[in-house]
Amino acid sequence: MFLDHKLGRRVGFRYLRAKKSSSFLSLITSISIGGVAVGVMTLIVTLCVMAGFEAELKKRLFSAETHILIQPKQGSIPKSTDLIAKIQNVSPEIETVFPSLQTEVILRSGKKVNGSLLKGVEWDQLHWVSSKVFEKLDEDQLREAKDYPRIFVGSEMAVDLGLVPGDFVTAVSPIESDGPMGAIPRVKKFLVEGIYKTGVPEQELHVVFTSIENVESFMNRKMDYSQIEIHVKSLDHAAEITSKIKNQVITNQFLVRSWDELNLNLFESLRLERAAMFFILIIIIVVATFNIVSILTMMVIEKRKSLSILRTMGATRKQIRLIFLWEGLAIGFVGVFIGLFGGLLICEVLSKYPILELPEYYYDRSLPVVLNPWLISLICLSALGIVFLGSIVPARKAAKLPLMHGFK
Repeated sequence: MFLDHKLGRRVGFRYLRAKKSSSFLSLITSISIGGVAVGVMTLIVTLCVMAGFEAELKKRLFSAETHILIQPKQGSIPKSTDLIAKIQNVSPEIETVFPSLQTEVILRSGKKVNGSLLKGVEWDQLHWVSSKVFEKLDEDQLREAKDYPRIFVGSEMAVDLGLVPGDFVTAVSPIESDGPMGAIPRVKKFLVEGIYKTGVPEQELHVVFTSIENVESFMNRKMDYSQIEIHVKSLDHAAEITSKIKNQVITNQFLVRSWDELNLNLFESLRLERAAMFFILIIIIVVATFNIVSILTMMVIEKRKSLSILRTMGATRKQIRLIFLWEGLAIGFVGVFIGLFGGLLICEVLSKYPILELPEYYYDRSLPVVLNPWLISLICLSALGIVFLGSIVPARKAAKLPLMHGFK
């Protein structure tokens, strides 16, 4: 068997080198190698950029969004320090546990309005929000306005409403309350203490943070928690911690979901888009493989006499078949190697130099690139597999050639 492969490889490579006498076959061979190279290079660059977008999105969600969310199926979550402590003790991978109280409001600044979510959190979480603030009132200004409740608004909302730290906004509740003059909306003035930026435009545009006490004052009543938010040290442990919380702490009256469940539709669409792009771009390699099939078929016709002589001299059908399989793989391997080198080079250039800049509404202006060894290996092996399958047909045709006339 080893001798079969050795003979097939040596004769196949010899045919490739000898093909220089035929400029037409040499041209088609070069086109086929280029087609495989372009297909592999395009697949590597496209899928690595898409993987970069997904990784960048996960990074943004990790820094800004809730990793595990506990919500009541009905009503609210009773204020209980025991529940918070039990959740905190589930795993050492849990970094923080923040209960929150939230309500929908309409924020008005001058003639501009914005539908927002007023989110009341404990003071510990307000310190976390403060770490995301890039523009804030100084201590003297805060002391002068100490009688007003304070909020943190996102950078997108600040641009939308024309706000800077120190401005006042009016929060209007869309839920009316009964008063002596009938049903009236609840209204409260807030001082903008700071402007935060998390990298998630949707959050920055529609979520404002304040203390739980300010939300209760705005609603004019004591309230239970709307939800409990959990931040973990690594997103990889979120699903495991979610399962432990369900089994050890939370009863059936609460709904516990991890970050991947909360963003299920988004990441499923990204995975579907990546898979669709893979199968669409693999067509480039399939087209190049048709060229390889035509090259090998023409070579079978051109080398018909020498192949018959080889058969007459004792070469088996398997050895003849291996000649063209090795020749097809050699063409495919050269194309894959060139495509791999070109794809990695382009990815390296894109990741280091701002050649392509994205519009402002993207998460990042520069093009993110993530090199995944498993993905790159899959692309290269898929390309070689397609070329190998395409080489089978002309290889079988060559193996069926008859013996040279006049010999037995």
